[in-house]
Amino acid sequence: MKKIISAVALAAAAATLATAEVKITMNGRLRPVIFSSVTNDTGAATTTTNTWMSLDGYAGFEDTLKFAWSDDSGKAGLTFSVNVKNGNDKVDDISKADGTQNTNNKQGDFLTLNQYDIWSKVFDTDLKIGAGSWKDGNADGAYRVKKDVDAANAEGVDFERYKLGSMFKGAPSVFVDDICNFAGGSNALAAYAEYPLAVNDDISLKFTAVALKASYWSGTEVDGTDTTNTVHAAGGAGRVQFNMKNTFNSELIIKKPASGITVLAFYAQPTLLKELTATIGGSYVMDSTASEAWDGAWNFDLRARYQVTPELSITTFNNISSVAEADGTTVTKNKANAKLNSGIVGVDGKGGQILNGTDITMAMWNNISARYKINDQFTATLNVGLMNVLGQAADSKAEYGLNFRVTPGVQLYLSKPATLWLGVAYSSATYNAGTTGAKDQTVSAIAIPAIFRVKL
Repeated sequence: MKKIISAVALAAAAATLATAEVKITMNGRLRPVIFSSVTNDTGAATTTTNTWMSLDGYAGFEDTLKFAWSDDSGKAGLTFSVNVKNGNDKVDDISKADGTQNTNNKQGDFLTLNQYDIWSKVFDTDLKIGAGSWKDGNADGAYRVKKDVDAANAEGVDFERYKLGSMFKGAPSVFVDDICNFAGGSNALAAYAEYPLAVNDDISLKFTAVALKASYWSGTEVDGTDTTNTVHAAGGAGRVQFNMKNTFNSELIIKKPASGITVLAFYAQPTLLKELTATIGGSYVMDSTASEAWDGAWNFDLRARYQVTPELSITTFNNISSVAEADGTTVTKNKANAKLNSGIVGVDGKGGQILNGTDITMAMWNNISARYKINDQFTATLNVGLMNVLGQAADSKAEYGLNFRVTPGVQLYLSKPATLWLGVAYSSATYNAGTTGAKDQTVSAIAIPAIFRVKL
């Protein structure tokens, strides 16, 4: 920790003394759940858990301090950021007499390296080379149609639950347009080359090639048991972006996370109306490895943001993801054991894990959010999130009910750099195992999340 703090201080001092453009930004948030009540009705018994003032209930306390430096000519630069988080993490570090572990609060790391990018232009040309590691993703964020002002600083469960790509955990197409990572895994060490090409004043291309080494999760079946495997892979990725000024933007992405696996993705942003931003596209996975665990996996994304009036904006996210064979045949055991990421039920969405059945082959997520500016001090927000299981393994008898979450809220602009958002979230989902005599299981929750944010 001391080394990281020293590195930040020295880098900031050195950059200040040099003739350069220096930017330091801070994003600080406290995200407590003021109150939550989660009810689990198994059909035979009902339990309710009430909690007051949970600091890490809505989302873990973790924010960033970002430092950026570039020379006056813009030919070289360095960007890195550190995570500032709640150091009082829970760690199982005390052994009891019977040999089991006892949960204890232990002072953990306060600062950790988040990501970095060091780059330079080559011989006064437009060719740019660089290297780094991107925890938050190295993607063109414009295609996500996600504006912070619309989110009202809310977490993904109440706005963008999934990024572009597959909803299934471990799929090679998770967060597919992050060309410097695989399957949404841990930080990857990447080296890249980027070259922009202007065809004329209105049309341009940008080519990006990446070589990287990464570790990521992959759900596979070993000896009849579903396991969590960490795959260490060295691979590559490429992206070609086509931009036609005020008319049409698109990107084609190719990723090779491992030998025998190829991921293709394409996203387009046609300019239909001045007030409308829309993204349409999807991904497809070709897997020729021995297990063919992800062969034929695909997803379709449709996103849009419409500025209805100067005061009212509406944002919608829609995703269908599948791990079924491309020809619709019965899924393999590997695919059947693919885990769908947590749903949207519960305090922070984790209660929705009743949707994590091993037989799900296709699911759909829809989200619509509205933001209305009442005046300079108050803004009203409303979010409705839905998840639905569309496909299951051929021998599955389970029945999945609709998984939904509704969150109205209000955002208060306390001062120019500070805001406070308060919401009331209600969520519910139903599941039935489909076995003889099985009763419906329902998980429902009501929560009051809050976000106090200072951005400098």
